[in-house]
Amino acid sequence: MPDITFTPSELIKYIYKKINQDNYLNSFHLIGEVSNHSSPPSGHHYFVIKDDEALIKCVLFNRGSGKENLKDGNQIIAEGKMSVYQPRGEIQFIAENIHSQGEGTLQQRFEELKSSLEAQGLFDESRKREIPKMPKRVGIVTSKTGSVIQDMINVIRRRYPNLKLIIADTRVQGDEAANSITESISSLNKLDIDVIVLARGGGSIEDLWPFNEEKVAREIFKSKIPIISAIGHETDFTISDLVADLRAPTPSAAAEIISPDVDYLNELISLKTSELNISFNTILENIKNRFYLSMDRIINYKVETSINNYKINSLSNELINVFDNSIKEVKYKLENLEISLNHLDINKIFSKGFFLTQLKSDKSIIKNFKNIKKGDQLLVSNLNETLEAEVIKINNKGGHDDK
Repeated sequence: MPDITFTPSELIKYIYKKINQDNYLNSFHLIGEVSNHSSPPSGHHYFVIKDDEALIKCVLFNRGSGKENLKDGNQIIAEGKMSVYQPRGEIQFIAENIHSQGEGTLQQRFEELKSSLEAQGLFDESRKREIPKMPKRVGIVTSKTGSVIQDMINVIRRRYPNLKLIIADTRVQGDEAANSITESISSLNKLDIDVIVLARGGGSIEDLWPFNEEKVAREIFKSKIPIISAIGHETDFTISDLVADLRAPTPSAAAEIISPDVDYLNELISLKTSELNISFNTILENIKNRFYLSMDRIINYKVETSINNYKINSLSNELINVFDNSIKEVKYKLENLEISLNHLDINKIFSKGFFLTQLKSDKSIIKNFKNIKKGDQLLVSNLNETLEAEVIKINNKGGHDDK
């Protein structure tokens, strides 16, 4: 049995003292590739330096130099020393100066594949298809357990609750992610879908790497269904973004692209209804004018011979054809309008369990909870009934209640 006993704090202090007494570890250069870089408002920079087999957590305080070289994928030489962050017992490298050594291995692979696929025409704008403005069925390639899909669903349900979503549960990080992504795209192409969205949250270049794999790029390229790439944050960029028919800056932005605003649709219906009324009135006026013209021709025609009688019959047939064609044209436009109105029928929305919520004071529709406060009187309506309610408590996201 060993004779020495430490508490955690005693052990950390001992290691800290040993590192500080080591001449090699007090001043040296650490060479490797930058990854997982972040810079909070404090001005400090946190990142890791890695090679093919290991990584070291690093920090460059705001007084250090070379911050501009801290970019994921860059190969750097960092001058500094080893230390221990005692509250968590973490060994870390404290950098004082950063010097660039060019781009790292992953970034080089990215540029090489980008050049190769571009030369083969996978990025050509001429082959990219238009995204449907009012899709009925959308396939989403993402992880069902992540926050990304919930954010997208919240946006879609707020804007266009009738949109049908088919979610392909997919691995979006790790060694098997590229295969999982290609399989999901292939599976969705076998279904009746209007558009596919590739969605993933932000991360380091390693986290997003599956969307830089050649097999994923080629699967996107051969998809028969238009694809929107929504990978990471707005500053992130992948090969998938270049091959896809459209790049969205974030998954939430992609959700807005595929879900038309219901308010906009109501305005569009009103506009189209007005246009149809104008068109209908114009058609009726034309029918009336052509009718009177034809009648004048019949009345003024001198019926003297059988030839004249034949001409009268021809004019009568012409008049009948005018009416038939005009009525068919009006009927066609009315049928198209009926289809559009049925698609957005508010009764169907209510039948699915949705309710209309208004402030009782001014009958304004509640679209979010920003202006709702305790004590407000509400009207909650469906197709046949309305109930009155009072706000007694507001549960805010994050766990704090507005009492």
